[in-house]
Amino acid sequence: MGRLFVVLGISIALVLFFPSQADAQADSKAFPGSEASEPAMVVIPACPIVSGPGKQELEIDYYPSRPGAAIKDPRLLTLRLVFDNPYTTDNDRTVAFERQNNGSWRAIVPLRWHKYAIWYVRDDSTGQRDDNNGQYWDLVFCDGSGKRLNEGIRDQAEGYAGAIFSDDLKRPTDDERAIAILAANIDIADDGSSRLVYEEWVFKFRRQSDRKSAPPELVQEIESGLALHVGAVGYVHGTAEFLVNWEQAFPPALVEKAAALADRVDPHSRMVSDLERERAEHLKDPQERAQALGEWLAKHPDELFYGNYVRKERLEIFGDLLGDLGAAEDCFQDLAKRTPHEADIYATMASAYIRGFAIGRRVNLDQALTLLDRAEANLEAVGSQSETGYIVTLYGGEDIAQNRAILNFWRGRAFLDRQKWKEAENFLGRSAPVLDRSRQALHAYLLLGRTQEQQQEWEKAKNSYLEAALRSPGSIEKFVELSLKTGTPSREAAMKELAGAQKRNFDAAHYKPALVDLPAPDFTFTTATGGKITTSSLHGQTVVLDLWATWCGPCVSELSGFAKLRQAHPELRLLLAAMDSTVPEIEKEFRQNGLSSDDIVLVDDGNAAKFGLGGVPQTYVIDKNGHIRTVHYGALPDVVSFMESDLTALGIAPTR
Repeated sequence: MGRLFVVLGISIALVLFFPSQADAQADSKAFPGSEASEPAMVVIPACPIVSGPGKQELEIDYYPSRPGAAIKDPRLLTLRLVFDNPYTTDNDRTVAFERQNNGSWRAIVPLRWHKYAIWYVRDDSTGQRDDNNGQYWDLVFCDGSGKRLNEGIRDQAEGYAGAIFSDDLKRPTDDERAIAILAANIDIADDGSSRLVYEEWVFKFRRQSDRKSAPPELVQEIESGLALHVGAVGYVHGTAEFLVNWEQAFPPALVEKAAALADRVDPHSRMVSDLERERAEHLKDPQERAQALGEWLAKHPDELFYGNYVRKERLEIFGDLLGDLGAAEDCFQDLAKRTPHEADIYATMASAYIRGFAIGRRVNLDQALTLLDRAEANLEAVGSQSETGYIVTLYGGEDIAQNRAILNFWRGRAFLDRQKWKEAENFLGRSAPVLDRSRQALHAYLLLGRTQEQQQEWEKAKNSYLEAALRSPGSIEKFVELSLKTGTPSREAAMKELAGAQKRNFDAAHYKPALVDLPAPDFTFTTATGGKITTSSLHGQTVVLDLWATWCGPCVSELSGFAKLRQAHPELRLLLAAMDSTVPEIEKEFRQNGLSSDDIVLVDDGNAAKFGLGGVPQTYVIDKNGHIRTVHYGALPDVVSFMESDLTALGIAPTR
């Protein structure tokens, strides 16, 4: 499944006054649950098809005079709309309405290849907002035959499952409705519905379990369903895919039965193969995992979809985890024949050589540098995007500048190992600023400082260690050491300089809190001692909630910042809720970052999903009334400054 938590969604479409389950051909003027004959919101077309020829646009009309409208006298009306799911880039729109002669207001929204839209309206002159009583308006797009798209259905249901589409757009969590939406749109005989079947099981599983073991009633429901729908391709395939992905929580015999059944009803299915691969990938011992994956390749030599993925995974295991360069070279040579244009395989093998040299292996670093040159030559070549589907060293073909910076990082490491300080400084100096705040940037600045020390460039080294200290508290002592060496009178003065640099960085970011007002979901977290923390138990407290995981590098980097926040603001309730992590793993990270075991909080997938979680870390400020007021996606470069800025914007004077 991978360790990036993704909220799996579903969906149904509506353009109506009050969204509800509706027939695919529902007219946009219908009002489920309402007696009104004229809706406050009318959308044309009711079933947009964006794949055909001609001009594509959505016409949204708002009628302030009609009974359901919350804004009765708008002056400057705008539409706040998000397309597709919360993880789609460039999906957020703000569109101005124009007043019409009949008193209505009209917004025209250009369309592209969209599958789903969700929106509300607001009056920018008064701050009034009409979000349909927290339910919003939404619309699932259609294919050429007028059938609503399964992807759009999933996106809509994801909204009912707690997805945050934008900082100011989130429905109250309603898992039952999300499940019902899926069920209403599934055609069990159609393989196109298999993903909806999959999503329905995910929602039920997440609602009923801790993800580690499925409840008996869910197991029984799946067994009965497979027996009843043994020939229904969509049902069987979706159910089997779910069981294979979550197989560790279900009886092995049930998973194997479903996988075999899927392969029988669908000639294109490879579910048994996927199950065998998943089981191999879950082996914890790297040597055993590499061997099992090798056996899988031998059994499925012509596997096109996952074959190179597995070959690349074995290259990583041998080159990075085991340091077995001979086995890594075999994997590399095989991949180079199969995917000669992919930059990443050359960079990955080069990094394995450089790591091997660092631990005493007999390595020719010139060979590593040649591979890095080959990788760079392939960066912009046709077909250089990942053909293996498994990126280890580079970020893929999307960001050439970042990938070139990574290659320069490894070049710098190679020259540093050869004690060619000037060349190492050149490449690391070009790499670090481009990598910016990624984890690799920290290492780049540390190595850059080391090369500058070797050349007795003390002031440059101090500045490099300053950049490292801004990214990790583990680098502060080295910065202080170089500060004293270059004339700083005391440790206190060095720390003041560091604080000043932190403030300058924060000011340069021009951060302005984007305040929201979303009811916090009804969650339950568990402490290390088995205690429960619920939404209601936090009422009356200002809460800073960080959803994180021990396997997430950016998450761990933030922990020292949260420790500083705790020290500076004891009046806040700090919850560092870890998912997919064990108590010993959390304790280890907490000890290293100045946090106590008493702070350990665990969150399962179901409760994390209520926050619309698409990845970690994510940080929320929840006010005393139980409302989410700010949301941060990704790591905070300066936890204290960002949180203090949020609190000030909320009128909560942070105390020092």
